[in-house]
Amino acid sequence: MWIRKIEEYLNLYYQGDKENAKNTTFFNCMAKVEVLDELLISRRDDFRGVKDAQGILQSACIIEVAQIDIDDQSYTGLAIARLTNAPWNTITHPQPETRSGSATSLIEELVLLSQRLQFNGIVKAITIPSARPFYRKIGFIETNGSGEMILTPDAAQELLTRQQRLREAHHDTGN
Repeated sequence: MWIRKIEEYLNLYYQGDKENAKNTTFFNCMAKVEVLDELLISRRDDFRGVKDAQGILQSACIIEVAQIDIDDQSYTGLAIARLTNAPWNTITHPQPETRSGSATSLIEELVLLSQRLQFNGIVKAITIPSARPFYRKIGFIETNGSGEMILTPDAAQELLTRQQRLREAHHDTGN
């Protein structure tokens, strides 16, 4: 469905030419979806995604267990590869399928998985410059200027607490 929607948006908003979408979040999404599509064949067990209430996949990534250095100590945690939102969540023109917060919800699920695996919520992502503000907002810290960002156990717990508060506030308003 994502590949079909990418083609639709390319034709509708970018005259059918990927070059016209360069330097946009949508362009980055296209590249990541192509890689995810290829990786699904060989790494299906490493695929993770978040669906909305209608069962539509809103955000996806590939994960792996990795050694992660935090403050000169090595820990085992989850490493994220190619996290992206669904194409309709990255296009500047609102679409009926658009859902905000799906990437954050996916990170939340990865933190919970990391905790279940006894990795203390530790998650690592190698990020592109345009994605770093998103990861910083969630609580990731940049380690060495290369784009590697780490979610520490404390930051992971803070994320889970914030997400729970948001759900409770959402529920209290009847939305």
